Amino acid sequence: MDSTTLAVIKGITVVQDDDGRVHWQSGAAVDADGANGQNGNPFAYREDDTGLDALANAGYPNKRWRDVLVVDPDTDQPTDDGNGNWYSSTTYVWKGRPLGTRYVDATVVPYVVVNPHVRAKAIGVVIGCKARVTYKSKKKTIDSVVADVSGGKDIGEMSIAAAKNLGIPDSPRHGGVDSGVSFEFWPDQAATVNGEVYELQPGRTLIAKGR
Repeated sequence: MDSTTLAVIKGITVVQDDDGRVHWQSGAAVDADGANGQNGNPFAYREDDTGLDALANAGYPNKRWRDVLVVDPDTDQPTDDGNGNWYSSTTYVWKGRPLGTRYVDATVVPYVVVNPHVRAKAIGVVIGCKARVTYKSKKKTIDSVVADVSGGKDIGEMSIAAAKNLGIPDSPRHGGVDSGVSFEFWPDQAATVNGEVYELQPGRTLIAKGR
């Protein structure tokens, strides 16, 4: 089967096969974005920086945090739930839902994060498409969804739930692995995860995210 190279990021080659499958092998970082207490779990970010992930990883306060944290239009600061929790977003958006449940919960949903260059060059709609991740050392494979976009120089990232299901250390602050993870996804094929059907969401690709 023939394939096309979409990008080479940190020495990792990402290819798309003629049948549409996009794949690469790399390490894995852990993403907390979209964890907004939807399912009774902690928020990804807090004003006092005691959330699941560090505010610095969201680019706050001096980088592109507006690509990660939800902006309060009245204050031009992160949106607070009234208890010091700050809402974060994923690229995938559940349409018609209120802020608290609008984004994909990283603590519950196994999702994959795609590099923006890969998203832009892949044939087909990537956000909302079905994905699969394999962690070789644990001999585990899970189904997932492509739900977020990383920074332009990043490759190999997954949600807290995906890492936990694969047996990968799942702390966004200190977890992840350096190698041994296989990522695959299928543009234009909508994902079904945890009984929920995702829609394919084309749209503008942001090349930088607050990482």
